[in-house]
Amino acid sequence: MLTDTHAHLYYPDILDSLPEILRRAEEAGIGRVIVPAVNLETSLKILDLSKEYEQIYCALGLHPCDVSKSNPNEINEIEKLLSHKKVVAVGETGLDYYWDTSNIEQQKDLFRKQIRIASKLKLPVIVHTRDSTDDAITLMKEEYEQYPVRAHFHCFSGTLAQLSECLSIPDSHISFCGNITYKKSLLDDVISAAPIDRLLSETDSPFLPPMPYRGKKNEPSFMIKTLEKISNVKGIPETELMNVVSKNAEKFFALQ
Repeated sequence: MLTDTHAHLYYPDILDSLPEILRRAEEAGIGRVIVPAVNLETSLKILDLSKEYEQIYCALGLHPCDVSKSNPNEINEIEKLLSHKKVVAVGETGLDYYWDTSNIEQQKDLFRKQIRIASKLKLPVIVHTRDSTDDAITLMKEEYEQYPVRAHFHCFSGTLAQLSECLSIPDSHISFCGNITYKKSLLDDVISAAPIDRLLSETDSPFLPPMPYRGKKNEPSFMIKTLEKISNVKGIPETELMNVVSKNAEKFFALQ
């Protein structure tokens, strides 16, 4: 059973067709979907979804793009929700220098807080690194000394050197999104170098749909196309890759 480890399935237009989306995912062999929050509001919404749908698991946290809009107590309120049995990670957290660089220190502060919460609760952390890979890795390494935590660097788009630095953090894993199937993608060498025992699978739905679905809203069932691309680049059978990433997700997120 495959796991889409990162799909934002809480948008209103997605909720209208969520049963069909989950049915198509199951038909494609994807039996679990981890839905990451970006703030307190989505954390509460995702918890409700996980109670309604057996396939849905939760990652609760504060996204770097929501840092400026959050109130000082929001992360404390999110922390109170992390004991729920369907919560399997803290996140989505991390750093984002694409949309806003005026609040970098605030982003780093909230990232540190969430790493420490995850470490205390022995939960993995889902890390966003848009235009900030070096700083995110550096901060993770600094925190790991005192606050060890399993890190999932989602939607990885770094260089070979950054891949090496990322994987030097014990128990860290990475995943690729549908953009690796685009003609202009320059990630084949990184995909080739990434060890399959450190790979997870994801879509980042509804964003970054793989070919031939580009231009449509992404959904978990499309993840198969991303895995096909990875298997082709690495020269290994799709069934072998799917079996490995499935077991990786079960172990990394302690899925039942």
